[in-house]
Amino acid sequence: MPPRTPAFVLLLMVAAGVAGGAGCGRAEQQQQAGEKRTDGGAAVPLAPKGKVLEAAENESPAASAPPRAGAAAAGPARIEIPAGKLVAGSTPGDKGRDPALEPALLDVELGGFAIDRYLYPNDPAQAPLTGVTRARASELCQQAGGRLCTELEWERACKGPEGTPYAGGAAWDPACAKAPASCASGFGVVGMGAALREWTASDVAPIENLQPKAAAVRGATASASGVDHRCARRAAVDPTVSGDDIGFRCCHGAPNAASIPSPQWQQTFRRAEIGPQQVAELLASVPQLRDLGGEISFFKEPDDVNVVLGRGRTRLSPNGTPAVQPEASAPPNTTLTTSPLLWNPVPGEEVLVVTGKSDDDAFIVAFLRLPGDRYRIASSLLLKGEPGPIALGFNGYVRRRLSWATCWDCRGESGNVTYRDDNRVVITQK
Repeated sequence: MPPRTPAFVLLLMVAAGVAGGAGCGRAEQQQQAGEKRTDGGAAVPLAPKGKVLEAAENESPAASAPPRAGAAAAGPARIEIPAGKLVAGSTPGDKGRDPALEPALLDVELGGFAIDRYLYPNDPAQAPLTGVTRARASELCQQAGGRLCTELEWERACKGPEGTPYAGGAAWDPACAKAPASCASGFGVVGMGAALREWTASDVAPIENLQPKAAAVRGATASASGVDHRCARRAAVDPTVSGDDIGFRCCHGAPNAASIPSPQWQQTFRRAEIGPQQVAELLASVPQLRDLGGEISFFKEPDDVNVVLGRGRTRLSPNGTPAVQPEASAPPNTTLTTSPLLWNPVPGEEVLVVTGKSDDDAFIVAFLRLPGDRYRIASSLLLKGEPGPIALGFNGYVRRRLSWATCWDCRGESGNVTYRDDNRVVITQK
């Protein structure tokens, strides 16, 4: 077999940032709870529906909210929130989203309740009270004839009747951090997510080896980044602490019992049952990939896996002549495959990783899996003029990374698919 030379590679880093320096420092090889079989387990049948969502980084920016002048329109001190459906949480891949804390578009039916228009003491002439524990906040609400709001009640009041990502609109208005009293949600509740975090009566359920049980806190401080002011953002805080950046508001009426379940660790890698035509339809709805052209096909297993391994045996020696290396093999506990994989790098996140070819171009594409078997593009790597095959290498004990190669362990013809600490997927080349 002639020595290999690196193929020309066109890198399409969708929702990934730069190709180099993709760190996965937090628990790159952490051994978490749950099954970690290395053979991929039983295949998971997939039936993709609808068009692939664009990556958040590539979406057209939401129209900036106009600066607000003066106080929010006058209204009652207590706002009645009608019964209705709340789509809690956020879409996988949203900027600022922590999949271990924010549910993926969870439909929740809530009964009607009332919520104070302002933070406690619900008086626009007084500064919000801070520096109290959650227990003390609950006591003060009871003394005022109410109760501490649940976090889903808080989120519904923040998103308003239209279900907007931020209180009052689709985009964050920095003016709200400077003048919270000038910003109201669609229901008319003032200062939600603007300049203070807020205690809720709800708890963040524990996740083994990752998240202890804690109090659910909503909102953000004035200095927080824009995405942290989203209505869906949750923080897990020790309920016994008190801080100048945490206030609270009171609700009235029977509390809603609905809560947010915490996701748990799943098997790290499972084989996905999806056909080339289904993948072609997914790719056709991604602007950066719809021009691949030709018929999409998968590589064969185990034949093409053996091709990738065999190429790693023949490389150029320092003087430029072919040199046969010892027989190539995958590292211990690593399985090589050309099949699509469903990947669970962290609780609450599923990533579909697919390799294949179209004419003389090979590709690796990662999609975030959404509820209802919808998908969102996460990252892609297109190898122009390189027909492959491409093999994926995975280890069930390595949560945040898998490998890819056209020539196993060959520089320039292999790399990694990494889930970074900022919850972004990157595909890089060595």
